[in-house]
Amino acid sequence: MNAEFALNGPYDSSDPTAPVELAVFGSISFVPSPLVTVRAEVEEGTGRIVALTFDYKESTLQVQAFASSKGESIWESVLEDITGSLSDQGISVQRQIGPFGTELLAEIPVTKEKPKAVRMFAASGDRWLLRATMSGRALLEIEPRTFLEDFFKGFVVNRGELPLPPRELLPLELPSGAIAPKGTF
Repeated sequence: MNAEFALNGPYDSSDPTAPVELAVFGSISFVPSPLVTVRAEVEEGTGRIVALTFDYKESTLQVQAFASSKGESIWESVLEDITGSLSDQGISVQRQIGPFGTELLAEIPVTKEKPKAVRMFAASGDRWLLRATMSGRALLEIEPRTFLEDFFKGFVVNRGELPLPPRELLPLELPSGAIAPKGTF
């Protein structure tokens, strides 16, 4: 376990045991690490940030926060939808139990020659779901996998009071002072 990361997360922003020295990207905050690079994934056309992607040792962890109903996890129904969507595309999906509960493993076609192996998992909080997609060396090697799992445990989700239907993306934004490529925002 990496000492700078949390043991019991991801956390709700109201949790008094949540980490406090955070990089805040709107609804998702995290403990910064000099070993990890972060980038915002921007939706074409709208310019809206839809995910945060973290790179570590040829591995990637992408996270998205979604609204959910109070006291109810939506992960099982999201799993069913992802499985159905991938199966409809002819993509084989495996379910497994991991450190965060039920996970999916799949090989997503990126190019005709080489599909990209991914692992999807999530954590539920008070009216939110934090979904993660891991890929790269972390699927094959214990050190980057453990590092990114520990990094995931340090996330803090701020659901906010904005009324949103279940499965709606929680808003993300660049922290003040962040540098964005020209024309992106």
